[in-house]
Amino acid sequence: MVEKKKSQAEKNNQSATEEEIEKAVKGSKRDSNAADEKNSASAAASSSAVSDAEPAVDYEDKFYRAEAEMQNMQQRFNKERASILKYEGQDLAKSILPALDNLERALSVSADDPASKKIQDGVELTYKSLSNALADNGIVKIGRAGDQFDPNLHNAIQKTPIDDPEKQKEGTIAVVLQKGYQLHDRVLRPAMVSVYTK
Repeated sequence: MVEKKKSQAEKNNQSATEEEIEKAVKGSKRDSNAADEKNSASAAASSSAVSDAEPAVDYEDKFYRAEAEMQNMQQRFNKERASILKYEGQDLAKSILPALDNLERALSVSADDPASKKIQDGVELTYKSLSNALADNGIVKIGRAGDQFDPNLHNAIQKTPIDDPEKQKEGTIAVVLQKGYQLHDRVLRPAMVSVYTK
């Protein structure tokens, strides 16, 4: 019986030591799991800090891009508005030019009697008044005899042979058949001209 008790005590010691070993192993696993959880939590926190910083950079970039786009839109708007104001009388001037041409033709007819001279004086005043109104609004005549031919400003519809090489130069305007007009830097109507050629 004593032997039974000894063997039982040995078994109890062995089972106690086995239980202690198992507890120790489980405890170390728990500690390592806790350490892993702490490490993963700190890694997650640092990655979330990084991911929080990335959207801040994206928002900042988007903000600067939006601000630049707003400034570009404002500049385009100001430029378009200035262009509209600069050329606002263009259509009206284009429609008045044929009437001005007709008044000029009426002035080229000679008046013999006093009544015709009075009418011609009235036409001349009207012509001067319209010419001054156009000039006051930045509309100027282009194309004079003797000027150098410029295809941007003139429309050559005839060639005139050079008779006197000292006075007449090739590529210059011989005769203006219809006056041209320009509003600031924009041609409203090119001058119809005849150009000297060899």
